[in-house]
Amino acid sequence: MSKWWLLVILLIIGLVGGTWYLYTSSPQGMIDALPKLPGFPVTPPSDSETLEGQQREVTLFVSSASSGVLTRAIREITKRDDILDEVTQTITLLIQPDPDVRNAALPDGTALLNVFLSGGGILYLNMNRNLQDRHIGGLNAELTTMTALVNTVLLNFQEIKHVQILVEGAEIETLAGHIDCRKPFSNVLLMDS
Repeated sequence: MSKWWLLVILLIIGLVGGTWYLYTSSPQGMIDALPKLPGFPVTPPSDSETLEGQQREVTLFVSSASSGVLTRAIREITKRDDILDEVTQTITLLIQPDPDVRNAALPDGTALLNVFLSGGGILYLNMNRNLQDRHIGGLNAELTTMTALVNTVLLNFQEIKHVQILVEGAEIETLAGHIDCRKPFSNVLLMDS
């Protein structure tokens, strides 16, 4: 009987240690390990207001329609003085990274309504109802959606410390019944490599 207790204690120590490591280690190493998505050319936004025509690279987390695995895709946005403009450009590209290809991580018809930033560094992404209503459900699909949104923001905008997802201006309990969305996400979510 004492061997079972020892095994349980070692398992708990391993889980606590692994969780601590994941939350305290730099997310950049995990991101660099992801493969770049081939075959998608960089398409800059058609906005005419630029900071001297300067572009900025952003990393998007897009899902393959066939495998559902998240991969990173590098795109360019127009540099702005206002971070909210840059976040809006980035999330718009995340929803539809190329003119004829939607991001399979987000339900069809999903749109960004607006973004705003609180004094505490919390970015609010206000999405339309399709994010919830048209979601296919299931833990993996829900995690893929949340990972694509949260990681895209947190890894491209160091000034933003937390991401809160809203639907039609209201906080949601979960996206599709599995992941608690009542509090802002402050860490990069895990993803397949």
